[in-house]
Amino acid sequence: MAGTWGSKRIFECAKRFRLNIDAVCVMNGPDRLSDNTFFYVTELLKGGAFEGSICVIDRSGEITVITSPLEEQSARRLKGNLLISRKPEEMKSLLKRLLKNCRRVGINAPELTHANYLFIKKVIDRNTQLIDISKAIQYARAVKSERELKTIRRACDIASRAYNDLLPRIRPGMKEYEVSAELNYLLGKYGATSPAFTTICGFGPNSAEPHYTSGDAKLKEGGILLLDFGATYEKYRSDITRTIPIGKASRRFREMYRTVARAQDAALRYMRPGRISKDVDATARKIIDNSKFKGMFNHSLGHGLGLATHDPYGLSPRFDFKLEKGMVFTVEPGVYIPGYGGVRIEDDVVVTEDGIEILTHAERWSPL
Repeated sequence: MAGTWGSKRIFECAKRFRLNIDAVCVMNGPDRLSDNTFFYVTELLKGGAFEGSICVIDRSGEITVITSPLEEQSARRLKGNLLISRKPEEMKSLLKRLLKNCRRVGINAPELTHANYLFIKKVIDRNTQLIDISKAIQYARAVKSERELKTIRRACDIASRAYNDLLPRIRPGMKEYEVSAELNYLLGKYGATSPAFTTICGFGPNSAEPHYTSGDAKLKEGGILLLDFGATYEKYRSDITRTIPIGKASRRFREMYRTVARAQDAALRYMRPGRISKDVDATARKIIDNSKFKGMFNHSLGHGLGLATHDPYGLSPRFDFKLEKGMVFTVEPGVYIPGYGGVRIEDDVVVTEDGIEILTHAERWSPL
């Protein structure tokens, strides 16, 4: 039986990292400790939490999922073998059978809970080793398939449309949480399963806090409003930031905005296959550090995007890899002045054969 794009790619990448394994075992955790790699390899993206479910991949890429009766209907979409376990002892027995002749089993250690690690450890034979193949998994997930890109495009379109619809509704007197609630409603209206993360709506000095959420600050004329938001569609995410003035923009805000826009534009023009990730970050950072806002860009230029808002790999000084066709990133330079406000502009892009494609089309404020 043929496997999925993800199941085959993980074994290909394991070879690239010189990891000799007989099988891969991905055990999903509870809700907020969920391992997105489970959904990556199974492609079970419509419904189902699959808490405690297990996916075993053999050398050919064929997958077998062990899950509970609770998830049986959702699991029927699986392109692989499905086993239903009605009690923990039965799950142990099924897993033991699947891994019986395996001596080196790959696991995704950073996403495996301690309890699930102990569960697998008790099942396998004494001579079987558990090998951390998380680096191979991260590399595999960094390059998206056409199916993944189609889903991410939809998530980007939903978020962009929601923001464009929100813009004329924003007015002085609204509270941050009212703007956030309105945006979350519009995300759902246009087809999002949920927001991709807790929507950030920061007004005035709050916009200078990169990971602010939403409070009760009131929008006032002359202040800065920063919105960082995204949509989840079939478990894939989008991530956009837009910054606008409320009413007439101050000279200071215009200078900040122009600098950030120039930095993002330079990074986007520089990106193409073969470029080094940290050099993309440096391209944007150089523009900000050569302005009056030197040192006020206090985070990386971008991160991977996919099943997680922060998917594997990113654009920052600490990443040193070559960009490849199919990689998806956020590009989000920013300038933050404590006590005054911040400007961040963020778009989602996919690396193409000869450059990039911008996936987000949320309207931008123009300083002209």
